[in-house]
Amino acid sequence: MSLTDDLYREIILEHFKNPRNHGRLKVPSLTASGANPFCGDELELTLSLAGNRIEEVQALGKGCSISQASASMMTEAIKGKTLPEARDLAHRFKAVMLENAPFDLPPELEDLESLEGVKKYPVRIKCAILSWNTLLEGVEAYTKGLSQATHVEGEEGDRPSLSQQMESEASPTSSAPEEAGAGVDSKQEEIRAVLKTVIDPELNMNVVDLGLIYGIDLQGEKVNVTYTLTSPGCPLGPIIKGQINTALGRLPWVKEIHSELVWDPPWDPRTMASEEVKTELGIW
Repeated sequence: MSLTDDLYREIILEHFKNPRNHGRLKVPSLTASGANPFCGDELELTLSLAGNRIEEVQALGKGCSISQASASMMTEAIKGKTLPEARDLAHRFKAVMLENAPFDLPPELEDLESLEGVKKYPVRIKCAILSWNTLLEGVEAYTKGLSQATHVEGEEGDRPSLSQQMESEASPTSSAPEEAGAGVDSKQEEIRAVLKTVIDPELNMNVVDLGLIYGIDLQGEKVNVTYTLTSPGCPLGPIIKGQINTALGRLPWVKEIHSELVWDPPWDPRTMASEEVKTELGIW
């Protein structure tokens, strides 16, 4: 099973476009909010409880198709269950995603199986488990007599933080001006090298190898960079633009920077990304 399988991709997209139990309960027994600041996914769960049984549940959020589809599937899976049953289901689902446990959930929850393919793409696992971690935080709070909870998604595994990765990338440190005889090609390479320190926060990969840099134009001490984003709805555009300008500002001979965001042609990792990135994303 994988995200490239048309059937499972359709299931995920169908839940994304038509989320189940979408909205916010007016008088919830429990409210749990979740966020993944690394890629911008947000979620609010509201539950109506009768004793410890979930009578109604609604979810309201924004983010990528995987995070929102997973939340939709989760609301279907936990409705009517007790809090201990919902907690057990969340742990079982997380074991599938994080520990390669076998998928042994009941047949009525078969839509969740479509998310198992996310395991092939480590950068997307946190998207799939955000709603489940938010639920677990809410259940834990409720057992302590609280009616509200907040979950902020942390780093899974040994994936480096964005700041660590940026610091580890090579960057120009010389403050001496470049010799007058240096060619445009060498400056182009210098720019591409410094732009490799610019990391797309969602995919945790540099914008050069992702193929997001469409053009570099030099006009004396002015640098014009044309770039794109992985999707028009990406909430991290200002962060990436800021990174580009900051990176170029490290070059001592650059006095003026112009970075332009474009959407044509649309980004396609199959033809624009490096071979290393294609391998990481599971594109063959």
